[in-house]
Amino acid sequence: MFVDLRAALADCERKVSSYILDERFRNWFRPSDLQEAVFAYLGRPGKRLRPAVLLWSCGAVGGEEELALPAAAAVEVFHTWTLVHDDLIDNDEMRRGGPTIHKLGETIAADKLGLCKRDSKEYGRDLAVLTGDSQHGFTISLLCECARSSKIDPYVVLDVIYHLESYVVNTLLEGEILDVQYSFSSIEELSEEDVLRMLWMKTGALYEFAARTGAMLGLNTRDKDHPWVASLSKFAGKCGTAFQLQDDILGILGNEAQLGKPVGSDIREGKKTMIVLRAFKSASEKQQQFLKSVIGDPHASAEDVRKAVELMLALGAVEETAKMAKEHVEAAVSELEALPDSRYKQLLAAWAQYMIDRQF
Repeated sequence: MFVDLRAALADCERKVSSYILDERFRNWFRPSDLQEAVFAYLGRPGKRLRPAVLLWSCGAVGGEEELALPAAAAVEVFHTWTLVHDDLIDNDEMRRGGPTIHKLGETIAADKLGLCKRDSKEYGRDLAVLTGDSQHGFTISLLCECARSSKIDPYVVLDVIYHLESYVVNTLLEGEILDVQYSFSSIEELSEEDVLRMLWMKTGALYEFAARTGAMLGLNTRDKDHPWVASLSKFAGKCGTAFQLQDDILGILGNEAQLGKPVGSDIREGKKTMIVLRAFKSASEKQQQFLKSVIGDPHASAEDVRKAVELMLALGAVEETAKMAKEHVEAAVSELEALPDSRYKQLLAAWAQYMIDRQF
């Protein structure tokens, strides 16, 4: 069965974007600064990978995509608030080809409010925090939209919300704080198991939620242990880890224009990626000292960052990380064997491969 993944993703983006950007939702947010910030990332071109896996998981178990559309929109908004706060934590200036929310807020403060540089920066940070908070609330409201359908048991939606707020949020935030803590830790203190667990918490848990939710809505069941729900959850969780491993590769080798964010920022921020761990493990003492001097130095020169990247490539760390990502995808695809054959199953398998083939 042939499936056109790009066309399917484009269709998903069109549906989800149209739903999220509906005027009735825009009118929920005031004042205009907050409204602009809430919809800034959502209005920019995005891959919509998490909504896609939710909709296709719904379809893979025989459900109607349209019934799960509010949940697909919700998972995109949820992902977006994590990006807004993550950009603030990392002091990034670009996201999806435009300014990050805290930088957008600085511009608004200077141009509209006439604030000085120091006060504009403070306003930008405040706006980013409140934007993320608003988007989190927006997420729950969108999930509640699913309960308005006569075809979905409201208690299924309640279970989905409970799982998101009691488990997914806390798992993701644990991964985020570990990522921050690891940036201040020496490389010798960390194991590959530590990093893989952190990556799954940051990324895999939300992908798992997307598939789990799509399957539960598609089956209209509260049974989280249903074989199809369990298989799709495991599938998406493994793909999420592979996605993050590939993201770390693109973070040092990608095209900045395509990525829509700075290349090399992970090195200056001191991110302890699998690439860094693998490189350090294979490096000589002199090479280790060089990597230590560059990784985590916010003022590292472009030349030193380039040399660090070249060294990690020469030590085989990037190749080994790519291999690890591929192994996660292979293990993920095996989980799909429990599902009946369908176009949706084929789309999910193609989506899994895209996790490691993508260039942005």
